Amino acid sequence: MASIQSSYDNGVQILTISNEAKRNAFTHQMTQELGARLQAAESDAAVKCIIITGAGDIAFSSGHDLREMLDDRDNASDQAANAPFLMPATLTTPTIAAINGFAFAAGFILSISCDLRVCAENASFSAPGARIGLLPIGGQLSRLPMLMPRGIAHEMLISCREMKADEAYRIGFANHLVPRGQALSASLDIAKNIVANSSSVVASIKTGLEVFAKDGASAAADYEWEVGRQLQSAPDADEGMRAFLEKRTPRFI
Repeated sequence: MASIQSSYDNGVQILTISNEAKRNAFTHQMTQELGARLQAAESDAAVKCIIITGAGDIAFSSGHDLREMLDDRDNASDQAANAPFLMPATLTTPTIAAINGFAFAAGFILSISCDLRVCAENASFSAPGARIGLLPIGGQLSRLPMLMPRGIAHEMLISCREMKADEAYRIGFANHLVPRGQALSASLDIAKNIVANSSSVVASIKTGLEVFAKDGASAAADYEWEVGRQLQSAPDADEGMRAFLEKRTPRFI
């Protein structure tokens, strides 16, 4: 049955797009389920990092189920109905896209929304909007040019060409390039390093980077000093420095 499967591993929530018969295409129900799963993870203090991946080793997600899309144009173009694809960028919890295969259309949007991208060598990306008569939305015009050179983003969107994993890594869109079948395990290794750190500082770093992206360097600098003063008096700072001096692993609240 097409669904978003969820599992938990020592502070890491793993969400798996499961619809292999249709290359992990999203139905409307799956989209809403993704949103609910993400919100639940964000609200759970035990979750320090979220990984999103696809079932199998062929596709991360091929995007919307086009047959359903043809029958229900309202949901396909409705901003609220598609909000879950953009949610990873809005959460305070860090998110990793473990891209185990091709990420097209809405799958591409979801990968853009995540903070980090770990690509299997068989992963690829495509924004087919112009080819099917639809404007590339969901960050493809507003967020993608911040994640790769603008010229390459522009070319991808107007040519609808497929970008392979090696190019994605070479231009910095992908953080890591790993052998086929290892995107999830590599993402878990990264997530475990994140989980070991102060979650309040990790969340503030993400927020600060979003401030920079939206409002520029001056606003981000103001954020650094304002939030930095708050965090230096917080319990995690005391614990972190004491643990460093005592040569032990910190035990953050």
